[in-house]
Formats: sequence, structure tokens, C-alpha cells
Amino acid sequence: MGSSQASLNSDDSVPLPFVEETLLQTTFRYPTVMDIHTPSTLIASTQSTREIRGSSPLIEIANEAPAKLIVDPPLPEPLAQGRVFIQYRTENLRVLPVFGKGALDVSPRIGHIHITVDDAPWHFVDASGETIILVGLEPGPHKVLIELADPTHKVITSKTVTFTLPDSKSRR
Repeated sequence: MGSSQASLNSDDSVPLPFVEETLLQTTFRYPTVMDIHTPSTLIASTQSTREIRGSSPLIEIANEAPAKLIVDPPLPEPLAQGRVFIQYRTENLRVLPVFGKGALDVSPRIGHIHITVDDAPWHFVDASGETIILVGLEPGPHKVLIELADPTHKVITSKTVTFTLPDSKSRR
């Protein structure tokens, strides 16, 4: 049987027929008609995928619900160490790095967030959908404005998070 068997049987203490039999017993088995028609499968099959998952994300959704922005307060453990971790999520809008007027017609709706720290005259844009992480802020009170924006940067809705960073002496 050649060199391919040698690689399967690199340990001479295990006889090759045993290795071949073990491989045959562990290969994938296609489901039989009896497997497919078990009572639990019949119950699950009474609901369509659309009923379980909702509308396809690839087709236009008529009368889309308004986009929502849900923002949690900063996580307490990192905050006590002088770092700000703000988790957020959206409803009825997917956060994606897609910009421009042409993206306004995409359904379901897409967008990104703008983040402004302490009323700065500028903001930064994030399209990752991940936790916002801020470091290097001075101890004391702070305010972070989080805006949900469409692909042309038009603000849809916003939330403000306020918190106080402890001074470095109390972080130890």
C-alpha cells in the first residue's frame, strides 16, 4: 500500500489493520431516512427559516423600523484603571465600513458611529461595531457623545455617556 500507509502508521506498536479499521469506523455517515424523520426533527421542520430568522438580509425590507442605538455605561473594572470601555449595539441598522450616497439605498440599513469626547470640536468615526476604547484621558469628569450616522454621515440618533475617571493615586 505504499508510503501513505506509513504516515498513518508512524508508531510501529499499532498494527496498520487496526488504524485502517479505526478510520473506517470514524468516517462521516450520511443520515438515513429514519434519522431525518425523528419526532424532534418533525417538530423543528414545522417552522420555516424565515419564521425563525426573520426576513433575508439580502432583500429590501419594506417599512424598516427606525434605527436604535443602545449604549451601556463604561465597564467599571477598566474605568477604575483609567481606561474607558463603552459597549454599544444597534437595532435596525448594521454598523459597516460603507460610506457614500449610494449606500443609502441598502436594506437593511447600514451606517457607522461618530464619537466626540468632552465637546471636542472634532469627532472620530468607527465602523467596526466593536467596543469603544478610550485611553489617556485625564482624571476627572468626562462626557462621550456617540452618534449613529448613515453612510453620508447624517446623524440618525445619539446617546451621551458621562463618567468620572479616578486620579492615578486611587487606581493603585
